[in-house]
Amino acid sequence: MGPAKVGMTVGELKKQLGANAEFKVMSPYIVDFDAIAVSQNGKVQYYILYPAAKPLTDSDKIEYLLTENPAYRTEKGVGSGTPLKQAEAAYGDATLSYNTAIEGREYVSFANEPAKNIAFRLGSFGDNSLVGVYPSASGEFNQTKQYKDDGIIRAVRVDCQGQSCGN
Repeated sequence: MGPAKVGMTVGELKKQLGANAEFKVMSPYIVDFDAIAVSQNGKVQYYILYPAAKPLTDSDKIEYLLTENPAYRTEKGVGSGTPLKQAEAAYGDATLSYNTAIEGREYVSFANEPAKNIAFRLGSFGDNSLVGVYPSASGEFNQTKQYKDDGIIRAVRVDCQGQSCGN
């Protein structure tokens, strides 16, 4: 995400961004995770996620980055705010899912994912913002290929999956 890369240290990112960036701890952020909001010019660019109650130091490696900022996009122009139909045109058939064990956060995967370590977040079961049209919920994990016409990507997460962050 711009200058931020999974695997670099928090200190390396701070040095690269310099005095133009603000790093603000958000605790709690989501269930099981706290975050550092990285802002420039008063606007959050992205969040560095880390396990709750285990604060990061400058020497810790970044394992998860999440953005809701539409300025950050994949090579095919997909990012926060992208209509799901447009993302599907770029990456192939979409499969939507949510799991009540992780707060019902809804994600979409594509037939031709841009990378193994990128996840696209949609809505949430708990706030009735699900994008997918699901048959009656049958348990913890729910999946569908049908979605609302006005569905958009809410956030993009990049993590160390498939590579070593070295922590």
